[in-house]
Amino acid sequence: MKIYISCDMEGITGVTHWDETTENHTDYALFRKFMTHEVNAAIQGAVEAGATDIVVRDAHGSARNLLPDLLDPAARLIREWSGGPFGMMEGIDSSFDAALCIGYHAAASTPNAVLKHTMSGRILDLQVNGQSMPEIGWNAMIAGMHDVPVIFVSGDRAVCEQAGHIIPSIHTVAVKEGIGQSSLNLHPSKAATDIRNGVIKALQQREKIKPFKLPLPLTVKISFKNENHAFRAAWYPGSQRIDALAVSFTGKSVMDCLRFFMFVS
Repeated sequence: MKIYISCDMEGITGVTHWDETTENHTDYALFRKFMTHEVNAAIQGAVEAGATDIVVRDAHGSARNLLPDLLDPAARLIREWSGGPFGMMEGIDSSFDAALCIGYHAAASTPNAVLKHTMSGRILDLQVNGQSMPEIGWNAMIAGMHDVPVIFVSGDRAVCEQAGHIIPSIHTVAVKEGIGQSSLNLHPSKAATDIRNGVIKALQQREKIKPFKLPLPLTVKISFKNENHAFRAAWYPGSQRIDALAVSFTGKSVMDCLRFFMFVS
């Protein structure tokens, strides 16, 4: 059984402020350890459930956050950005049996969500075929292109709820919940235990979850915070300006949409 793990940082327990997710800030060193701790819990759960090959994709910020020497040796690690369109799902292909998402966060503009955003800080909303997409939705679409189901997510309560709307049978573990700009968090050890147990259960029941696929063609709509970004994005071939802040693009395949997003976002 081959398992893919994509990990972000804003959804790690305890993380509440942008400084805690950013290099060169004092608290970053502590919270990258917590990030590694939660990923290790997912790896351990996968191994206990029978995984024999595990690939971890560091998908936050610089993509050089996980501490390689502290990472469980049962997994291989993808670091840094390749510049390709798969982004947070770099390295995924049809050889994987399932994908897990650790430390994820809710979409931009979500109330009572911790450090919510969608890919970059420039985006207000990302939609595919009229459905608003948090990062887990977009990444599940990439996995689905390779017939790989996303079966588990951990993060704040808001992203768990959003993931459930997109992938109804997905297994979730909420390690915290937002209260305005503050957050209520599990102890790191409790979060790790819940993630490990959640991953075991998700993998035992993985056949119940199908790869996430939307009917073709796909229409992607991006609403930006700044009009200048919409103006630039409208120059992409096939892109249409909808209003002052939004552009849309219709692609015949997921890859068409990934290329569009890579160049305009």
